Amino acid sequence: MSFTTPLALVLLLVIPLVMYIGWPRYAYRRRRDIASLVLRVLIVLLVTLALAGTQISRAADKLAVIFLVDVSDSVGAELRENQLDYIRESLGTMGPDDVWGMVVFGANPIQEHPLNAVREVSPIRSSPVTGHTNIADAIRLALALFPDDAARRMVLLGDGRPTIGDTEAAAQLAAATGVEISYVPFTREPGPEVQVTDLRVPGTITENQPFDLGLTIEAEEATTATVTILASGEIIQRQSVNLRAGTNSYTLPLSGTSAGFKDFRVQVDPASSDGFYQNNQLSAFSQVIGPPRVLLVGVSPSETQYLVPALEEAGVQVDTATPGELPIGLAPLAQYNSIILANVPATQLSTRRMETLDAYVRDLGGGLLMIGGPNSFGPGGYFQTPLEETLPVNMQIRDQQRLPQLTIVYVIDRSGSMAQAGPSGVANMELAKEAIIRSIDFLQPTDRAGLVSFDTVGYWIAELQPVFDRLALQRQIATLRASGGTDILAGMQLVARDIVNDPSERKHIILLTDGGANPTNLVELTRRLRDEHEVTTSVIAIGAGAASFLQDMATAGNGNYHIANTIESIPNIFTLETVLATRSYILEEPFVPALSATSPIMNGINSAPSLLGYVATSAKQTAQVVLRGPEPFSDPVLAQWQYGLGRAVAFTSDATARWGANWVTWDDFTRFWSQAVRWTITEGTSNNLETRILMEGEQARVVVDARDDAGSFLNGLELRTSVVNPLLESRTLPLRQVAPGRYEALFTPEHEGAYFLGVSGQALVNGAPLNVSQTTGWVMSYSAEYDIQQRGADLNLLADIANLTGGRDLTEDPALAFEHNLTARSARTTIWPWLMLAAMLLLPLDVAVRRLIITRSDVQRLRMALFGRLPTPEGPSERLSGLLGAKERGRQRAEDPGSAAVSTVGALRSQRERARAEREVQAPLPTNSENDQPRYVPPTQPATHEDGATVAGALLKKRRDRSERG
Repeated sequence: MSFTTPLALVLLLVIPLVMYIGWPRYAYRRRRDIASLVLRVLIVLLVTLALAGTQISRAADKLAVIFLVDVSDSVGAELRENQLDYIRESLGTMGPDDVWGMVVFGANPIQEHPLNAVREVSPIRSSPVTGHTNIADAIRLALALFPDDAARRMVLLGDGRPTIGDTEAAAQLAAATGVEISYVPFTREPGPEVQVTDLRVPGTITENQPFDLGLTIEAEEATTATVTILASGEIIQRQSVNLRAGTNSYTLPLSGTSAGFKDFRVQVDPASSDGFYQNNQLSAFSQVIGPPRVLLVGVSPSETQYLVPALEEAGVQVDTATPGELPIGLAPLAQYNSIILANVPATQLSTRRMETLDAYVRDLGGGLLMIGGPNSFGPGGYFQTPLEETLPVNMQIRDQQRLPQLTIVYVIDRSGSMAQAGPSGVANMELAKEAIIRSIDFLQPTDRAGLVSFDTVGYWIAELQPVFDRLALQRQIATLRASGGTDILAGMQLVARDIVNDPSERKHIILLTDGGANPTNLVELTRRLRDEHEVTTSVIAIGAGAASFLQDMATAGNGNYHIANTIESIPNIFTLETVLATRSYILEEPFVPALSATSPIMNGINSAPSLLGYVATSAKQTAQVVLRGPEPFSDPVLAQWQYGLGRAVAFTSDATARWGANWVTWDDFTRFWSQAVRWTITEGTSNNLETRILMEGEQARVVVDARDDAGSFLNGLELRTSVVNPLLESRTLPLRQVAPGRYEALFTPEHEGAYFLGVSGQALVNGAPLNVSQTTGWVMSYSAEYDIQQRGADLNLLADIANLTGGRDLTEDPALAFEHNLTARSARTTIWPWLMLAAMLLLPLDVAVRRLIITRSDVQRLRMALFGRLPTPEGPSERLSGLLGAKERGRQRAEDPGSAAVSTVGALRSQRERARAEREVQAPLPTNSENDQPRYVPPTQPATHEDGATVAGALLKKRRDRSERG
């Protein structure tokens, strides 16, 4: 017997007090008091034992076996059925009381089969991560599954080569809890393997400095292979090589061409079969030190023709690209110190590219400079895009009074073709609904909106209404479904009927269709709406093969024509159209920007010449507005802010002769743009940090050494690092100081590939603040799971685990898995619920003993209720017979009329009763106390009996009858 809460046994001290209070004190009820006392003591004892959590122990010859099945890539899927066959054969010898379970594991363990006695083995359905082997976590999960009332055994089916986790510590935990671990080795068949084992490049390279790229390839047999080397995603060399069996080393001479952060990747494609493809590539990073390097992105050369010579004159290296050439990955962007977007519309930047730019600034500390123009900021469709988060300005104008009331109607093709999905996997109709919802978010509450859909006829999905309840309107839009044919004219006629009478100052129609309709009267209707009612129409055609009349409609309606070659650009196009419809976001009039704040961008510049136009925006709360537009709006023209680890600048005018005709001939034009670019890339950077990453099991340790310019340790820094994984997912980690000048943080990398780290912080050096930052990279190479040197079963590790826990190799006889050679464990059963139930049942019995008196007649009545009748006695007793005889003689004397005694007694009794009745009837009336006169009593109806006689008469008659009988 054992107790889970032994402290509760202190309540047993109450028993003497209960005995003292309940001890019998009266002789006539001693038996009842003793019985009640015994019951009370027993109730207290039972409750106390229940509160103490009483358990009883019993020996049990029961065995629980859990099979740990390794399904990692080093074992291979081809051995899975062999592992299951071993388990099936073992279950044939399982005892009647035995139970079994299964845990499958790779990098993580999953319970595949619960512990039970069912002997059926099903195919493995769980899917753990197979890129690593974690035996330690599999052992810990199995320990949590074992029951307490059985001997416990684990059987490990695998190669015994863990790549992560502390296997020895887990085995020691199993040994401490009395669990045996046995094993059955399973080894993948060896095959020809080609593996890249090393890639070497210098960590830092000076610009134009030659260097060697070293490469080592291991091959288990001679074969030909194609070796491809990439730098920042671009192929710099590809050649076919003959690999010999063993180690193959190559050296490739290269030179650091331009400043920036470069990643090098080598990929080997063998001509023969290969065991693992994961170990055929490897990456490394290097930083080329040189002048600042920026990437200037523009739609046409006219947008960049003045900027390129100005920046090059200031010593900045400039690469130019179109929006479609902008790199998508972080690695190619990391080689640039800053990115410049010159009048680039969001419709030409995919969402993926904008997300990459956002991560580049926020997490890597890069710079971003967006230059305005008619196709930038709000008119460029940047509302609710990732780059709106990056920039220091919002695309919407806060002052609603300056915006005219707008009515916008969305005419959406709902034909069956709109249900098709684009490359993103999202149906065209769903993208259209998302575009409309985003467009409505841009509208003001005073604006009006409606939605018309058409197939073979037109439908009002949402009638023209003010944009007060956006959610209600968006819920109506969400009901739109694709089906039917295509009749554009039916939808346009429905809109034309109602929009001409709308009270708004400006009215705009956005038509979205994938074509395939009869063009009759469409261009004429659009032109009539424009000429007679000032209703403009823009057309968005899905796909490059759209009908030519769609562009004619946009021209006739004085609107815009868009070809959505990439379906994902539809939301940006809708936003752009919504902004253009207001005609209030582009202000084209001469003005001189006013300096409103000091900034390094304006160092040495006292005044700026006039500009001819800009795009209206709203500054964000924490942004610093350096130049403002004309009164009364004072919109930001130049704004800057810190965004994450990087910095962003917004210039809402342009850098061409369109709005900046006076600027391109300005003496400080070069200085202005040079200082604007350098503010995003130079301020806050430092070479005082040295960052490296060390892989320790499953975790990566970030180690940062900080020193000042004199080489002394920098202590007390508040450093943080932003880690960006290959999927562009970022996390920010605080760095903790662990030694003089050393700071560390831990994170768990989950994806193989290139990781980027941006480290930043601030220190006080000689009383002055010092900003320190560094951007670096690290490659998580392929797992040791795919290493040639780690192939085959590690019998030494398996034997060590078995020896530590008392296990053995069970390869020869599967029946040994269920051999009952382990020490039987005692099973503990909790009985406190039964103890509490017994106490509850005894409580009413105690109350009955103290409060109830049970006689012999109660027992007889109980027997009568149970059995239906009382038992008949054999004959009356002598005393009872005498009493019955006396009763009979008395009755006979009473019935004899000649009995003198009876007559005399009867006469006297009758005389007394008559006198008493007369006195009651003739009682005197009540009198008044003053004159002693009789008091008047109102007459009442005398009470009568059944025969009408008075009560007194009835009493007299009853007494006479009784006297006559007596």
